[in-house]
Amino acid sequence: MTQAFEGIRVIDFTQVLSGPFLTLQLALLGAEVVKVEPPEGGDQMRDRMLPSPHASHGMASPFLALNHSKQSLALDLKHPGGRAIALDLIRGADVVVHNFRAGVVDRLDLGWETVRRVNPRVVYCALTGYGSTGPKAAEAAYDGAVQAASGMMASNGHAATGPTRTGYFPVDLFTGACGAFAVAAALFRRERTGEGQCIDLAMLDSALAIQAPSVCQYTVDGMVPGLIGNSSATHLPTADCFPTGDGLVLMSATMQHHAEAIFDEAGIGHLLQDPRFADTAARRANAAAVRQTIVEAFASDSAAGWARRLGARGVPIAKVNSIAEAVAEPQLAHRGILVDVQAPRGFEAPLQLTGAPFVTDTDGPAASCPPPVLGQDSAAVLRGLGLDEGAIAGLRDAGVIAAPTD
Repeated sequence: MTQAFEGIRVIDFTQVLSGPFLTLQLALLGAEVVKVEPPEGGDQMRDRMLPSPHASHGMASPFLALNHSKQSLALDLKHPGGRAIALDLIRGADVVVHNFRAGVVDRLDLGWETVRRVNPRVVYCALTGYGSTGPKAAEAAYDGAVQAASGMMASNGHAATGPTRTGYFPVDLFTGACGAFAVAAALFRRERTGEGQCIDLAMLDSALAIQAPSVCQYTVDGMVPGLIGNSSATHLPTADCFPTGDGLVLMSATMQHHAEAIFDEAGIGHLLQDPRFADTAARRANAAAVRQTIVEAFASDSAAGWARRLGARGVPIAKVNSIAEAVAEPQLAHRGILVDVQAPRGFEAPLQLTGAPFVTDTDGPAASCPPPVLGQDSAAVLRGLGLDEGAIAGLRDAGVIAAPTD
C-alpha cells in the first residue's frame, strides 16, 4: 500500500486550528509530520483555548482532534541552538508550514528567503490572518475576528439578534483545507519542475472564497446580502427551519416538485390549487401564509418523522440535530469519518476522533498514531538528525528542548 504522501516529511510550526488542520490532512494520507511546539506549554490548544477536562495535562480534546498522526518536538526557536535544529530539520523536509505573524517570522529568521537558501526544493506555506504583506499583515487573527472582517457575520443571524458568529470555526478549518490543497498542488508541481514554492495563505482570503456566491452577488449584481436567519438565500418560504411535534427540521425545498411533495405528504395538497400557493412566485409573494400553513401541518408528526417521510420523497430535509445526535447517525458509522485512535499517554482507552472527510477505493486516509504529549518525540527526532544521547540531554538541560524522560 502506498498513500499519496508517503515519504513526504512535513515540519509543522503551526498552532491552534487552521495550521494543525492543514497538516493533519497531509498526515492522514501518509506524510510524516513533525509538530514543533514551544517547550513551555506547547500548542495553545493543549490547555489554554477551549474547555476540556483534559486541558490540565495538556491534552484538551480540541488539540487531540487536530494533532493525531503527528510527532511532537518541543523546541525553543528563540534560542540559537533551537533555531539551528529547526534549520537542520528544514534541510531534510519536503514541506514547511507556519502560522507566525509577519514580524514574528522575521525575528525568528525563518522566512521564505532563509528557508529556500537552506532547501531550494521545499514547499513553504505561510499561513496568516490577512496575508504576509499588506497593511494588515502584522495583525493577529482568530476565526471570530475574520468572520467579522470578511462580512460573514453580516449574513448570519436574525433581525432580533443582529449579526452573529457561528458556534464552530469555519474560517480556520476552511483555511486549513485550502492550505492542504495548495501544498498538494505545490508538491505536484515540484514533481514536474524540481522546484520548491512559497504559498502565502490568508484566513481573510479563505473567508471570502467560502462565501463566493454571496461575494459575487455584490461584485456582479450590486446586491449586499443581509441577515436571513434560518431561511435560504433563495428567500423561498419552503426553504427554512420549521418546528414540528417535538423538534426542528431544516428544509431546502426550492423546486416546484419539492413543494408538491411537502403539501401532499402533509395532507394539504389541495391548497396548491389556491392561487397564493400554486407556484414559486406566488409562494414567495405570500411567504407568511405559506409558512403558517406548513407550521400547522408539521405539528402532527415528529422532526424525525418528517425528515424520514419527506426525505423519501426527494425533499432536502434534515432534523436539526445536536452534535451528540449527529455523531450517532448510522450514516457516519457507515462512512467512517469518526476513527478509533490508539490511546495517547495519559488515557486508558482509544479515542474516537475525526478523520478525513472522504474515502477512497485504495490507499486512503488513515490515522497512524495517537496525539502526542508535549515533546513526546523530541529525542527520536533529534536522533534522526544525528545527535547522541549526551547532546540531547544537554539540550534538555539548557531548556532548548523538552522531552519526557519516561
